[in-house]
Amino acid sequence: MYINYLTLALATAASALTLGAVYLLGAPAAGDAQGRRRGFAWAFGAAGLLLLITGLHLVLTWPIPGGYNIVFGEPLAYFGTLLVIGAPALWLGERLGPLLLLGAAGGVINLVLAWALLRHGMTQNPALAAAMYAASGLGLLIAPAMDRSALARRAAGALFAASAALFALFGLAAYLKHPAVESFGKWVPIEMRSWR
Repeated sequence: MYINYLTLALATAASALTLGAVYLLGAPAAGDAQGRRRGFAWAFGAAGLLLLITGLHLVLTWPIPGGYNIVFGEPLAYFGTLLVIGAPALWLGERLGPLLLLGAAGGVINLVLAWALLRHGMTQNPALAAAMYAASGLGLLIAPAMDRSALARRAAGALFAASAALFALFGLAAYLKHPAVESFGKWVPIEMRSWR
């Protein structure tokens, strides 16, 4: 049976980006940096697990039409993995520089995907989809500099907040449209079409 869970993935991506923005833009209470860090670690780990599971399923089974499996599945799996690995590192107070560099590499891919979404006219609103990928990609490119620059930290946080808002808007549109009969309401994977 086909289950359309892109809405879950979009909501989780918006939530993870919101967490990133709050973490980068918020200041810890005096003397509570460790408690704040550990609280965020749990949340990042939970979001990462959902992103990883949905992303891997998209990448390995291709349940949705064509290139959408690449555009949505691969970034979900990639960033889900980084969040799942990064959560215990954050909890333990490890330096996150190498993980942030991997995030920056994924940011380059998000910028390429933003271009691909526009170039191929993918989704109902290619400009919105491209903007949400571009904002997160730019934030990820800046993030490795955040330990050395408060400006970079604020800029990355602001871009994550913008991307979170765009992912939330895109996800809301998907929640309203995808259940409709004319959308995914009667959609079945290619493998099951011969059974009908």
